[in-house]
Amino acid sequence: LIHRKDWEWALGIVAMRRFGKLTKNSKAIGIGSGTEPIPFYLSNNINHVYATDLYEKTEGWEKAAPSDFPENPKKYAPFPYNEDALTVLRMDGTRLEFPSDSFDIVFSFSSIEHFGGEDYSGALKSLKEMERVLKPGGIAIVATEYIINNKNPPDVTNQFYNEHTIYSHLIDKLDVMKLVEPLDLTISQKTLDKGIIDASNAVDWDTSKVDDDFKQANPYVVIKLGNILVTSIMLIFQK
Repeated sequence: LIHRKDWEWALGIVAMRRFGKLTKNSKAIGIGSGTEPIPFYLSNNINHVYATDLYEKTEGWEKAAPSDFPENPKKYAPFPYNEDALTVLRMDGTRLEFPSDSFDIVFSFSSIEHFGGEDYSGALKSLKEMERVLKPGGIAIVATEYIINNKNPPDVTNQFYNEHTIYSHLIDKLDVMKLVEPLDLTISQKTLDKGIIDASNAVDWDTSKVDDDFKQANPYVVIKLGNILVTSIMLIFQK
């Protein structure tokens, strides 16, 4: 079964390992982490990890970032974890309440595009904060939504990027964080032939209203949202 979130998390761990950050000396912070498994995984593999999100009773987000998660992360743990190495905090991803140069790893998986503001300003503000709290030599792992057929984003609360805005409104706006390698924006024909799922079916995928046979036949890789084709893009920066 293929889901793009699994791809995001796996590549994030690969990047941490590749740049030598999965050590007991490292500290990490997750932005818009919700109940994702990565903070639990990192608690078993690094010195300390902070998971941050709004964690409010907000319509549409209670499942992804439940309001009781900061007080009871163990309730949502997908596997045993080091409780002493994980701290969950209610925090705005555009205003991180930490000193500069605090973390070896910063990570955010498909969250910044929902941070609001005009012309991707919420996402950029969050990236600037990541840049600030990251230690020199540290890495920032940022997955976001990418429109592969170069359309404009659907609305201000879903500010997906295209091949122009991913540079003009994000990458080129940063001061000291740089991509570790050039982006590869090519899409395989196999993905276009077999990996596109309609938005309504994607909702059923996430809410487990469909069985594994459906999921096997409908990989959750590219979402068709009207005339927009959206998938994940992974950005790895180093400061």
